[in-house]
Amino acid sequence: MAKNIHDCDLNWITDHPIKECTDLYEKKISSLTVTQKQNFEDEFKKILDRKVLWGVSEDLAYLFNNYPTSIVLFTKLQIEEKVDKANKDDTKKVSFDDPASSEYMDFYFTHQQYKILSYMLEKKGKLETEEKNMLSISKQRTQCLGDILDDLSQNFEKSVDRKFIIDKCYQ
Repeated sequence: MAKNIHDCDLNWITDHPIKECTDLYEKKISSLTVTQKQNFEDEFKKILDRKVLWGVSEDLAYLFNNYPTSIVLFTKLQIEEKVDKANKDDTKKVSFDDPASSEYMDFYFTHQQYKILSYMLEKKGKLETEEKNMLSISKQRTQCLGDILDDLSQNFEKSVDRKFIIDKCYQ
């Protein structure tokens, strides 16, 4: 149960209550002044001008804490996908019960962030074209990652290559 915005900090890989966090993000955005929103928009643009992708992703994660908008979260997730695609030949295996690997939890966390993004956009109602595209991508990622992670969690002996998940879900 999320009691405050810190319970929904996406810098921590943990279970986040989707609906409660989305409500808190909404309250956070509505509490910002026009000047604060503009400052965060300016910071968002500055972050996107940086060249090191993993650094941009980290900076966006921290920006999201103060400015939890769908575009910030979507952009962060898309950059993480670019980094994953660039490193997709990494031979790491993903399995549910491998205590030596964080791969399953990393994909689970990504899955959860896409669920949050989908809920944020669905809750908004009337969407612009860009937001409809974000929602479509988010739902596809949520479904694909969910199917693979569910399969792995129900078949403890099973594992798949990171490359398989990236190729299948990040199209």
